Amino acid sequence: MSLLAEREARVTTDALLSVKDLRMTFPGRRGKGIKAVDGVSFDLRAGETLGLVGESGCGKSTTGRMIVRLLEPTSGTVHFDGRDITHLDPRQMLPLRSEIQMIFQDPFASLNPRQTVQQIISGPRKLLDRSGVIDLLKLVGLSPEHIDRYPHEFSGGQAQRIGIARALAPKPKLIICDEPVSALDVSIQAQIVNLLEDLKAEFNLAYLFIAHDLSVVRHMCERIAVMYLGRIVEVGHRDAIYSDPAHPYTKALLSAVPVPDPEVEATRERIVLLGDPPSPAAPPPGCSFNPRCHKAQGRCRVEVPVPTVVRGRQVACHFPEE
Repeated sequence: MSLLAEREARVTTDALLSVKDLRMTFPGRRGKGIKAVDGVSFDLRAGETLGLVGESGCGKSTTGRMIVRLLEPTSGTVHFDGRDITHLDPRQMLPLRSEIQMIFQDPFASLNPRQTVQQIISGPRKLLDRSGVIDLLKLVGLSPEHIDRYPHEFSGGQAQRIGIARALAPKPKLIICDEPVSALDVSIQAQIVNLLEDLKAEFNLAYLFIAHDLSVVRHMCERIAVMYLGRIVEVGHRDAIYSDPAHPYTKALLSAVPVPDPEVEATRERIVLLGDPPSPAAPPPGCSFNPRCHKAQGRCRVEVPVPTVVRGRQVACHFPEE
């Protein structure tokens, strides 16, 4: 067994979070459901960062919201720290809320405009006193003088730091980061990414890092799960996926990432995907990627690929890249 395959095996056996065959179907017009998430499975171990990447609308954020139980899954299971939390009611979930937190894409939309920073971070259960909130503010790079201000008095980057402090307050084991830097200026993004990395190391946090910026994901994540039209098509170690993608969709995504070397950029292969992703309300038969795939054959149009191990990672493709 290769070193990468051994690492993947270890991740499966000591998972903090285990998602199995998770599905979410929203009601559509004329009684036809919209499959936002269609059989997603992955594991995440304590202290690890797993990147969940893909085009807008592929189901990444819906997956994250089902894990924290902001949405009720249509089917499938979510195990956290060895416990099935898929169908716990709000009262049963309450003790676990401190262990699973979420950082949202739009910091201003996720902060109560009528509450001060003190109230936002301490929360309705008054997790921290004033000195505890001040300590957290310092930890995320804010000043103690910010404690009595309201969200509208901050910049986007500062507001996101408040959201991060709020997520840290109950001392979680897992944080779902839902596009945490995509709404920020490029100059601020690196600061927030570095802050998240420092906090992970200090508190041994596990992150599910949802994003579409593959450069940020490569910097942040040990492993990566690539998602397309509600399904995960490839999961593996970051270095293996970026250097040797096995799924045609993964290869196409990576070919679109700019390389900061003019000579390499001028000569490297570019894969242009034709057309738009199909609608989740009317997915194509067989492999969902087949209408845009340069390797699609007859089997791809009638048979859904089952994930198999290809070069030490899970790949859902009948004809993976060589």
